[in-house]
Amino acid sequence: MSIPRLLPALSPFVGGVLTAVLLSGCAGSASPGVAARVGDETISASRVDEATGHMCTALSDQFKGAGRVVPLGVIRQGVVQLLALASEAEQIAAEYGVTPSTTYERDVAERTRAAAVMPEEVRADYIEVMSTQALAGDVLDQVGRAKLAAEGFAEPTVDQVTQAGSDVFKVWPDANGIDVDPKYGVELTDGQLTPTDTNLSFAASDQAKAGLAAEPDAAYVDSLPSSQRCGD
Repeated sequence: MSIPRLLPALSPFVGGVLTAVLLSGCAGSASPGVAARVGDETISASRVDEATGHMCTALSDQFKGAGRVVPLGVIRQGVVQLLALASEAEQIAAEYGVTPSTTYERDVAERTRAAAVMPEEVRADYIEVMSTQALAGDVLDQVGRAKLAAEGFAEPTVDQVTQAGSDVFKVWPDANGIDVDPKYGVELTDGQLTPTDTNLSFAASDQAKAGLAAEPDAAYVDSLPSSQRCGD
């Protein structure tokens, strides 16, 4: 899966691109107050909002240093994608009886050190969100090996492990379901939850349409109230 679009400026802070994982699903029928349903779990809208605010606080200094001001909605969109991916990975790990390895633990340790300079109330969400790809990659590797071992592969190659793990992630949503509230602007495209205009109403003005761009321009960002921007 290509990196969930927290926003291009945030990508270097998340880490490497996890190309093997495909987070499948659809924008659809989330209940009131529910941002996403991932298998047997739900992610509340309030949880997404809280994590979004914490991510903005945690990364504001880095955005300022990079000369970037970004719409809070773009961060929110990426947060819901990553929380959904984490939930999927955790449920797959439970199904296969695997637990995160030292690879994931090292990533968490690095995030924990980085979070030490941040306000205490935002640290847990920063660590959770930013380590999601490490979690998914670790689970993918382990379930790939477990799947191949069950099929009789004694010494699979790295490519075989990656493909087997990817296959598990690809088919899991069809059997278990992933539904995201359309207001978050993500939908299933070529096997990935990707940013798109899934709003129930059309963007009538040029300004509204600007907000749907992959990278909203500076004029649009500057037009937003301060409560909807991050990095000021």
